[in-house]
Amino acid sequence: MDKILEKIILNCRAGDLQAQQFLYEKYKNMLFPVCLRYARDRSEAQDLLQDAFLKIFRDLDQYRGEGAFEGWLRKVTVRTALMALRKKHPTRNALALEDIPQNTQITLPDEGDFDAKIILKMVQNLPDGYRTVFNLRCVEEYSYEEIAAELGIAESSVRSQYTRACRQLREWMNRIYGGRWTADGGRPSSKIMAAESILEVEILV
Repeated sequence: MDKILEKIILNCRAGDLQAQQFLYEKYKNMLFPVCLRYARDRSEAQDLLQDAFLKIFRDLDQYRGEGAFEGWLRKVTVRTALMALRKKHPTRNALALEDIPQNTQITLPDEGDFDAKIILKMVQNLPDGYRTVFNLRCVEEYSYEEIAAELGIAESSVRSQYTRACRQLREWMNRIYGGRWTADGGRPSSKIMAAESILEVEILV
C-alpha cells in the first residue's frame, strides 16, 4: 500500500477530521457510481454515499491490509446500499413484468452518444427488487446462492428476478429503438449489442 495512504488511514482511525476529508475527496468519485446503480436517482445515491463513508470511517479497523483497499471500500458501499434497500423490502416490491408501467419514459440521445449513462438510467428505472438482484449478479458478480443468502430469499426467486430484469432492459431497448433485429433478420441491432457490451452481460430473451 502507498505509504501516504497508509498514513491517512491510520489518521482516520484516530479520528483525524482532515484525514477523513482527504479520504472522502479521494474516493467519492469512485464510489458514487456504485451508489447510483442501487439508487432511484442522484439524491438517493448521494445519501447512500454519505452513509457508506460513515460506515467506512467506523469500520476502518476491520481493514487489515489484505487485498486492495479500493475493493474493501466498494464492498462496504455495496453492503450499505443493500442495508438501505432491505429497509424498503426490495424483493417484496419487485413487480411482475406486466405490471411495470408501460408509459415509463427513458430519454436517450442519438446513437453516437449511446453510453453507460443511458444504461444506468434504464437500470435505475427497474423496480427495486429487479435492480438490486441485477446489480449483484451482473456488476458485483455474486453467485445466485450468494445473492439469495444476502437478501434472505430463495435462490429460485433470485434467478427469476434476474431473468425478468434482463428481459425488461431488452424490452425497453427494443421499444425505444423500434425493433430487436437488424434488416438482415439475423443479428441484434448495433444499439442492443452496444448495451450488452456496456453491461458486460447477455440480456436474456
